[in-house]
Amino acid sequence: MPKILLINWRCPKNPLAGGAEIYAWEIFKRLNKMDYEVTYLAEKFPGSEEKEEMEGIKIRRIGNKWTFNFSVYRKIKEVVEEEKPDIVIDDLNKIPFYSPYFLKNIPVLALVMHLFRQSIFFETNIFFGSYVYFTEALIPYIYKDNYFACLSESTKEDLLKLFKRKNLENKIYVVPPGIDFNKYKPDFSKKKERIICHVGRLKRYKSVHHLIYAVKILKDKKIDNFKVLIVGEGDDKERLMTLTKKLNLTKVIEFTGYVSEEEKINIYQKSLFLVENSIKEGWGLIVMEANACGTPVISAKSPGLKETVIEGETGFFYPYGAVDILAEKMAILLANERLREEMGKKAIEWARKFSWENSASLMKEVIELAIKK
Repeated sequence: MPKILLINWRCPKNPLAGGAEIYAWEIFKRLNKMDYEVTYLAEKFPGSEEKEEMEGIKIRRIGNKWTFNFSVYRKIKEVVEEEKPDIVIDDLNKIPFYSPYFLKNIPVLALVMHLFRQSIFFETNIFFGSYVYFTEALIPYIYKDNYFACLSESTKEDLLKLFKRKNLENKIYVVPPGIDFNKYKPDFSKKKERIICHVGRLKRYKSVHHLIYAVKILKDKKIDNFKVLIVGEGDDKERLMTLTKKLNLTKVIEFTGYVSEEEKINIYQKSLFLVENSIKEGWGLIVMEANACGTPVISAKSPGLKETVIEGETGFFYPYGAVDILAEKMAILLANERLREEMGKKAIEWARKFSWENSASLMKEVIELAIKK
């Protein structure tokens, strides 16, 4: 049985795990049940064990959230010698691990959620932002002979721009995320409530403040027969709560903090629609989760996200940062129940085109190609 060593910053148990971890876990746990034996190398977190097994996958943890990439640089050869994988999956999410530099005699498949490039400066200070930007700039040199799997055509375009090589086209494969339809599904027994939701980590580059400003515009126009649920945790939460208070919107906007997956699905099912504001994503997993629950989406037309909404059918786009247009789209959906219902039905059909089983099969093909070549 071929062996895979997957290197990803966080494992599914990590409290800071997000969409990248959902993607990696859902695909590679399926591969582990097919033809592969998977070891998952991730960072330690408070209360974690150095080694454990989850659903048949061996989890190994080293370093922490500040030192994990440096721990990989130091220990990757040792881990490979112990695990003896047939291929290493290097998840280029945030700072690359540069596995091909350290591993000369084993195939490495680069898995790319999305490239930050200039968008990193929306998230952090000039010093750390420059560090991330520089580490991404080295990708064409370290990974010049490797195959890539990425989540979207947007990320593929970013990689081609970064490499500036025409012959890279046939070495980048798009493997979109899927949806677990046993969990994410509509519940027609629940009546839709006057709720608009946003779900996800509260990071500055996610631009949730655009939603808050749009709510202010609606309230100033005397459109206030709704409530906004901002679901999730993150280091931008305090800034967003301060802005909400400053704009006198605390009666309209509620920050739920972290919720269970069951409650998240419940929120999707009872919301009128979801709003997504990020400047850049690898893919709109939150968008597809909402769609699978029969909930339309208004999204910024940003890289990654622009592939997850069918304009006028499953929701609306607005130009990133144009909060006035966002408010207009929100007002349209708030006022038109029939349109919301039509979009909700089409959203379910659209989401059902994406399954984790299909994603795992696509990833398997790319892995076999990388091993063969």
